[in-house]
Amino acid sequence: MSRRKLVYILLHVLFTTLIILVPIFVMPLKDAKTPNYLQWHTIIFTALQTAGFYFSAYVLYPRLLLKKRLAAYILAILGTGFLFSLITGCFMVVAGELPLYAIFAGIVVKIFIGLFVMGTATSYRFIIDVMQNDRLQKETLTMELSFLRSQVSPHFMFNALNSMVSLARKKSDLLEPALLKMSNLMHYMLYDSDDEKVSLNKEVEYIRSYIDLQTMRFGDSVKILFMVQPGNYSHIIEPMLLIPLIENAFKHGVNVADEPEINIELAVAEKEVSLTVSNKTIPYKAQVADKTKGIGLTNLERRLKILYPGKHQLAAQRKDNWFHACLKIVTHD
Repeated sequence: MSRRKLVYILLHVLFTTLIILVPIFVMPLKDAKTPNYLQWHTIIFTALQTAGFYFSAYVLYPRLLLKKRLAAYILAILGTGFLFSLITGCFMVVAGELPLYAIFAGIVVKIFIGLFVMGTATSYRFIIDVMQNDRLQKETLTMELSFLRSQVSPHFMFNALNSMVSLARKKSDLLEPALLKMSNLMHYMLYDSDDEKVSLNKEVEYIRSYIDLQTMRFGDSVKILFMVQPGNYSHIIEPMLLIPLIENAFKHGVNVADEPEINIELAVAEKEVSLTVSNKTIPYKAQVADKTKGIGLTNLERRLKILYPGKHQLAAQRKDNWFHACLKIVTHD
C-alpha cells in the first residue's frame, strides 16, 4: 500500500470517527434513565449526520463551494441540518408518544452539531483536494522532467557524432579510441542517467570522457583546460546536469574565435557544487547568441527550476571577448 493511499484512509477514519463520536458524546447512548426511544434517536441522528458528512463532502462542496456559490452553500448546509433535526424530532414524537411541539426539542443543539459535521466535511474535502493537487503537480513535473531528460540524450548524440565524423574525415588513428570513449558515455546515459540522482564522482567522469572526446576531435587547434578542485565529490546530484554548459562552450567557442580556448573549473564545498565554464568568443557572434538560446541551456534552466527551486544560481556574462557561465547548486540543507 502506497503512503499516499494510507494517508487517505487514515484521514477518512479520523473524520468519520469524529462525526460519529460528537453526537454520541452530546446525546449518550447508555444511561439507565434514558428511554429506549432516545437511544434510538441518538443512533438515527448519528446516521443522518454521517450521511450529511458525505453529502456535504461529495455533493455540496464540489457543486457549490468550488464554484464560489458561497451563499447557496451556506443555505444548503443550514437546510440540511434543519431537515435532519426535523426527521429526528418526528421520530421522537412518534416513538416517544410526545406532543407535536417536541419535534423542535433540542433543535438548536442539533443544528449546531450539523454545522460542525458539515464544516468537518468541508475541511476533509479541502485537505484531500490539496493532497490530490499536490500529487498531480508532482506527477506533471515528473513527466516534464522526464521529457527534459529525453532531450539531453539526442542533443549529446548530435554533438558526439559530429566528433566521430570529424575524425573519420581525417582518417585519424584516434577514431577507434574515440568510439570506445563514446561507448562509455552512452553507457552512462543509458543506465546511470535513468536514476533520479547520481554521485558527483560519476558526473565528473562523464565530463572527463566528453572532454577527452572533444580533445581527440580538435587536437591542438583548441586549448582546453579542465580543472577539478580538491574536495569531497560524494555529493548526490541530478544526472547530466552539468554537461549542457560544457557542450555550449564547445558549440559556441570553437569555430567563432581565433585561437579558441575553453576553461572549465569544477569545485565543491560542504553544501555546494560550483561549475564555471569560459570560452573565447567574438562580439558579433555574442549578439546572435543572445537571441538564439540553445536547446541545451533552455533545458538546463527549466530542470534547475524544477529540481533546485531557490537552491541554484545560473549566471552568464560576456567580457573582453570571453563568455563566462557559472552554475552553483546547493545539494542539501
